[in-house]
Parts: sequence; structure tokens; C-alpha cells
Amino acid sequence: MRKVILSIGLASGFLFLLVLVLRAHAGPVEPLGVHCGDVGPLPFDDPNFCGCTWGEVLIHGRPVPGAAVMLTFGSGITTEVTSPAGEPAPFFDLTAYHLGARRGDVLTLTAHFGGRTVSRTFRAWPDAEGEQYVVLALPEGIWSPWVTGGYTRALALAGDMVWAGGPAGLISVSLSSGISTAHTLPWPDPSVRALAMGTDGHVWAAAAGGMAELVPSSAEGFDGMTWQTHTVPLSHTLRALAADPTTEAVWLGDGDGAQGNVAVYTDTWRAAGTFGAPVTALAVDAAGRAWAGTWGEGVYRQDGSGGWARYRAADGLASDNVLAAVADAEAIWFGTSPYLSGEGPRGGIARYDLAMEAWQAYTTVHGLPADVSFLQSPAPIYTLAQGEDGMVWAGTAGSVCFLADADWWAAYTSTHGLRTGPVMAVIAGAGTVVAAPAAGLDRLDPTATPGALPVAQIDALSPLTLTVGTTLTLSGSGLDGDEGGARIVAWDWSSSLDGPLCTSANCALPYSLLTSGVHSITLKVQDDEGGWSVPVTGTVMVEESQRVYLPLVLR
Repeated sequence: MRKVILSIGLASGFLFLLVLVLRAHAGPVEPLGVHCGDVGPLPFDDPNFCGCTWGEVLIHGRPVPGAAVMLTFGSGITTEVTSPAGEPAPFFDLTAYHLGARRGDVLTLTAHFGGRTVSRTFRAWPDAEGEQYVVLALPEGIWSPWVTGGYTRALALAGDMVWAGGPAGLISVSLSSGISTAHTLPWPDPSVRALAMGTDGHVWAAAAGGMAELVPSSAEGFDGMTWQTHTVPLSHTLRALAADPTTEAVWLGDGDGAQGNVAVYTDTWRAAGTFGAPVTALAVDAAGRAWAGTWGEGVYRQDGSGGWARYRAADGLASDNVLAAVADAEAIWFGTSPYLSGEGPRGGIARYDLAMEAWQAYTTVHGLPADVSFLQSPAPIYTLAQGEDGMVWAGTAGSVCFLADADWWAAYTSTHGLRTGPVMAVIAGAGTVVAAPAAGLDRLDPTATPGALPVAQIDALSPLTLTVGTTLTLSGSGLDGDEGGARIVAWDWSSSLDGPLCTSANCALPYSLLTSGVHSITLKVQDDEGGWSVPVTGTVMVEESQRVYLPLVLR
């Protein structure tokens, strides 16, 4: 608010002077629009559309739905979740109007998505059209070697412990300490083909020598290190394991040549199905029904009457050669191997919606990498996993992908530090993702940003000296030198005296918004990988407003 000081003095019968002091750069008084966040984007010429906090949450350069966005002002908070809302992309649209904020106040935006968090502090200063676009670009994350050596083809996670099995045997590794422990299975051949974690904390291992169970040390009479062997009603090579997420039931699949079988364990083992192809993947849905993926005959699902219903590529499955499966409360996911059929290329990831009873297939059109032999098809999907945040992960040839959008898979490759080779296993938990390329185990740091940082440049600060009634014009640019889709997505201007100024490349700030004195004006830019540039600075002088003396004559 502008401050007015009146000084009245009497001399020789006259009130000879009225001193009026105007201080022109105090807090703004124009309220933010009430419609922001209430009805979605409004026309640019709508007087109630402040647009102070509409924007997008980006990861790997693309806006994502389902990101939780929080706007804070003082002690107040308002929230929204980005969701598909037509063109051009999922967005958030929030205002701090109900929190008492006004134009020119400093606000904070925070976004959460896929275990990542990003915040920006900015000044609510809509442009001439009444809108203000604010981007929240999440860090992409970098992979780093965690365990070196060994070939892993099965992973399981229980609390702080990651279990890794392969031809050389089985180890457990603590996420917190990184200390690994080798486990001796109760048969000469150490090779492990599949792992599963029971709801009771038991570890199950399907190996060349048979089937074994490790009971946790917290159980009475068990030391947590001794494996119990199981005699199973299967005679072929054991290939797949799955634990029912709601009970203590465990499913086991085998197969060789033109035959595959499944068995289930509750208190005892019993045979549960026979198919005309090896069983290569198992999952149990929220209704307790087992799903068996096969090599060549698609997917089988328990039909509730003791039989099995089958789904093939002609029904919507991505490929009849299934390599991996994972279930959540809403759907079953299948990773497949590619081939060319009479109906066209096959392969990729398939999702079966349990409520809609409908299939959706994901291919190279949706971001999955292409196969080196069948270029029209996606590369083999060797493994699937789902984290506690609902994110679905896939291991393929030379990359780890995750479903970042309803129709788009983002890929991590050697550019992000992932070691080369087929990724045969992935596991995701609370804040952690571990993958198994050929050289060992790699772990994702979701807070890091890959590649070179962008470079900011101040193109113009005008005028360099501001007086009452003038406007400061800021103009900047940025350069992102990384290969592949490099671009600048966010700008942050700030002042050494007033903090955040604006969030676009070019801004116009009135004299009334700035404090008197010498300002060091700083510009930072952010690239589509989430990296911020080193700040660049310039100097601007904002002069004090002048005192105005008005004589007043008394009659």
C-alpha cells in the first residue's frame, strides 16, 4: 500500500506547507482471480483468469497426468492432480486467491510424481493476457552400479532387502548398507530361475534343483538362513513363481517343449492346470485368480470353475510369446517377445483392464524401444515390476522403461548411467528401483539429472535506471546442448532485493513492484531433463521516489 505522510506547520498565520511523501513500491493490491483452478482454463481475455499458477509437470520432457501439485502461500495450501484434459497436454491450474494472496505475492509450487519431488518459488505476476505459465520439470534420475558381477535373472524385494538370483546362485543385499549375503540352497546346482515374496515374509526360490522356501528368523523355531525343500507335482523345468497378494498361496509354473503346468501351494501342493506350451510368467490378480503366460500360446486365466480361459494376440494380447507378468488392483500387465505374423508385427507390453475386461497394447509408438531384428516390433520385455507408487517398470534390451503417461513409456539407457546389456530383472519399492543388466545390479537415484547443464543468457535489462512510472523489461534466453529433444522449459528471474520476479523469458515489471536500491538481477533456465543452469546476473538501479511539497494557504 502506498504510504502518505502529512506534515503541517504554522508560521505567520499561514499553514505554509503540506508535505506529501509518496512511496511507490510497496505491496500490490490487485487480487488474484477466483476462477483459477475452479473451472479449468478460461479464455485469455476473461478478466477473472489470473493464470498465476497454471502449467505442466514434466518428466523426460513430457507432461504427465497423475502428478500431485501443491500451491502454498503463508500457512495455506491448495492442491490438484494433473490429469488428461484434452489438448495440448495434462496440466494443473491453481490459484492462491482463497489463501489471501494477491498479485505480486510470492508463492511456492511443489510437485510429486514417481518418487520424485520438485519445488519452485515464484512471484504471482500474470502477463498482459492475464496468464502465468509455470513449469515443474522433475529430475530424470541417474543409474549407478550397485552390485558388480554375476548374472541376475530374478529379483525380489522385502523391506530393506533385495534378493537376486541367477545361474551362480542367490544373494541378498541390504538397501541401506549395501552389504550382501550369499545363500546356499539345499541342492548341488545353485542356479535360480524365479523368486517370489510371500505375504508372510517367506522367500520362495524356483531353481534347477527344485523348489525351496526360506522362513524368516522371526518365525518360531527358524533362523532365517535355512532353506526348506518342497516336493512339487511338476516334472519339467521350473520357470515362474507368483505369490497371491491377499493370501499365503504360492503359484509355480514349469514347461519344456510343447507342455507346461502350474501348481499351487496353500498348506500342500496340488496340480492346477496343464497347457500346450511352457509357462514362462505368473501373476495373481486382486480377485485371487491366477494368470499364466506361456511361450507360444498366449495367456491363460482361471475362470472360476476349475478351468482356464485363454487370451491370444488376436484378442488384444501384444504377443503370444509371454516373458513377464505383474498384477495390480486394476489390471494385469504382460511383457512379450516380438515376432512377425500374418497380421503384422507383434510384441511389446499388454495391459488387461479387470473392470472393463479390455486389452491395451503398447508398442514403439508408445515409446518402447525397437527390436534389433524385427524393427517394426518392440524389443523383448524380459521383466515387469510395479512400485508402491503404482509406477510400472519394464526391463528390455539395453534399457529400463516406465509408464510415465497413460500412453507413453519413458526409457532409461546408458545415457542415464545404466550399464549395457539386456535387463532381465527389475524390482521397485518405496523410493527405490533396482535393475539387473548383464554386469550386476544398478540402482536408480531419482533426484539426479543426466547430461550437461543448460546455459542462461541475459539479452536485455532496460532501463538500467528506473524512476517513478517506468517499467523494467527483462529479456533472456537459454541453450541446452544435450542431444535428442534438447530444449529450455523454464525461466526464473530473481532480484537480490525482492526475490523471485517472473517465470517467462521476457517480462515487464512496473516500478511499483521493486524496492529502491541497487538490484542484482539473476536469470536461471531449466532444461527438459530437470537440470538448472548456473545463474547469470546483471545490475539495475531503482531510484527513490521524490518528495512533493504542496503549499497551503489558510484564509
